[in-house]
Amino acid sequence: MGHSPTFPLNEWLPLEQAAHHLSSVIPATVRAADILRFALDAHLKLSVRFPNFATVKRGEIIQFPHSQIEASIAAGVLPGELKWQMLPPTAARFLADVPEEAEGQPFLKIRNLKLDDERYVKFGGKVKTISGLWDLPMIGGEMIDVEERYQQLTGGPNLISAAMEGVVVEGRDGELYQLQEQFNVKEYSSVWDQEHRELKQQIAAADIPEEEAEKLLDSHKKERKQILQTIKALSEEDSFYPAGRLPKDSTLVVRREALIEFEKFVKQRQLNSCNPADNKGEHRVPTNSCQPATAAKIIQYFKVKRDPDENAEWWKDKMREANRNGLAGCRVGEGRKGPGGSSWRPDDVAAWLVDRHEKDHGGLSLDAVAAALRKFPGCNEAADRFFQPDE
Repeated sequence: MGHSPTFPLNEWLPLEQAAHHLSSVIPATVRAADILRFALDAHLKLSVRFPNFATVKRGEIIQFPHSQIEASIAAGVLPGELKWQMLPPTAARFLADVPEEAEGQPFLKIRNLKLDDERYVKFGGKVKTISGLWDLPMIGGEMIDVEERYQQLTGGPNLISAAMEGVVVEGRDGELYQLQEQFNVKEYSSVWDQEHRELKQQIAAADIPEEEAEKLLDSHKKERKQILQTIKALSEEDSFYPAGRLPKDSTLVVRREALIEFEKFVKQRQLNSCNPADNKGEHRVPTNSCQPATAAKIIQYFKVKRDPDENAEWWKDKMREANRNGLAGCRVGEGRKGPGGSSWRPDDVAAWLVDRHEKDHGGLSLDAVAAALRKFPGCNEAADRFFQPDE
């Protein structure tokens, strides 16, 4: 197995070619859907190519500890640095990260994109245009877009989720940008015309009395007038809003260096294929003997916080937002719960904690995770060998 002759010459590869390349260099059959799954589970960096221009707003990272936010809310004073919105109960159906206690009633939601326990992103300023190759950080609407494409490729269900933060892309310098769309009178008028024709058809099919039908049509016309007046009154800056999906003319790709890093990842971690071709495991890469553990055991042994209650709360937050936190790939199966909670791979969780620790995002050191791993059945080998330095 080895790289194709042209691989070193390519800055990036489309999904199908990236899958074909990985199939030739790792002991697994990889499909385009697997590439998307690897990206969703934070194992592989995915990128997007804009052949034309995309409109964006630049992001500014702001620090705001969770404890400070809770204290401000309790005092009845919402932090002005963050953008807040009161949402109706029905919005909980379409959004992730909604507290259980908020179900069935209006709830406050921070509109800023959350990076971790203390960092948020504030997108603003003048819009600008970008083009070419950009990375997907998988922290906003781009994650839903990729998940939707994955479901389409694998025959899964249609998604109804939405990301209030919009689609986010990342530059080579690490700066974040939020894709924008603009209210357009022509596009709205076209949609309204279609809706008006459908309304007339529904009225005819339901045999609605003429007087009531006229009221319905008149109400629809008044709605159009009000919306057009609102759009025309917007300033240039206010006429933009966060895009919910990537542009239709964009292409998902994988950078050459991202593929090389993934190959190293598979070799070092002996990663299982996230989406095997069948349930017999014919396309799996062998792993060590470390046995899956319940969420309760993960919380008990991996003590990120000294206080047990704080530690439990920290883990619940990370597991609740597993995709956003890059933890989903450590979960066994589809996250189905049993006694003690969902099941997780201790060695993968350990590596995730070390990575966070090295990036100063909160986690555990090599010594700490090695000591914790020895408490899990079959994980002594992982504790002894898994974290050996690269040769």
